[in-house]
Amino acid sequence: MQVLTIAPAALAVSFVFSMMGAGGSQILVPILFWLGLDFKTGAIPIGLLAASITCFSAGGLYYRRGLVRLSTAWPFALAVLIGSPLGALVARPTSSAALMIVFAVVNIAVGLLVLRGRSMVGGELPRRRELTIGLLVGLGIGFFIGFIARDGGPFTMAILVLMGFEAKEAAGTAPVIVAAGCLVAFAVHAFDMTVGWPIVLAVSLASLIGSQVGARYMSERMESRTIRILFTAVMILVGVVILIQAL
Repeated sequence: MQVLTIAPAALAVSFVFSMMGAGGSQILVPILFWLGLDFKTGAIPIGLLAASITCFSAGGLYYRRGLVRLSTAWPFALAVLIGSPLGALVARPTSSAALMIVFAVVNIAVGLLVLRGRSMVGGELPRRRELTIGLLVGLGIGFFIGFIARDGGPFTMAILVLMGFEAKEAAGTAPVIVAAGCLVAFAVHAFDMTVGWPIVLAVSLASLIGSQVGARYMSERMESRTIRILFTAVMILVGVVILIQAL
């Protein structure tokens, strides 16, 4: 049965990506496709569902442990919430290969920048500038969430690190920013979903368990440098996967 291979994949992806502030749809969507789900009507909606559960679950735990900066999260989250349904509504059965290639290259480049662990703004941002960046970047991230089923968590975490956040706080804040956007994008894509309830329920439970274990491990045992290294490795892997899809 498909559920016996899909559920462990969702568990593993949610465990790894919850530690770096993401839902994991970048990796889970192609995995689900390789495991037999239709890309448009199966892999994308299930990937977004798993990402939303992972982000809500991990984000809640990070908030309780003081790793979420709400003053930064809310403008990002509002813009993501607006952008994600727009992206989902204009999505096509096959995304532009050029867009995918650019997105892959940006993933790899941002991952390498985060590995440096240095802010690119030379100190703490003024509140108005931080708000502007949050709204503009969040809108773009939300659009990508809906359009090509990428939850946006890794890119959001990267932006936060480049804005001066410690990696651990960035990984705690990012899922709070993208969680609702993932859920809204899933709701739009779910109208065309052809996946049965056993897979939906199994993936939901696996994502909840994996994200809780991963988030607890990150908050209790991981240092910022370790998170940056993990982040860079995963971003490069995601970039390679997207390039393979696009070429």
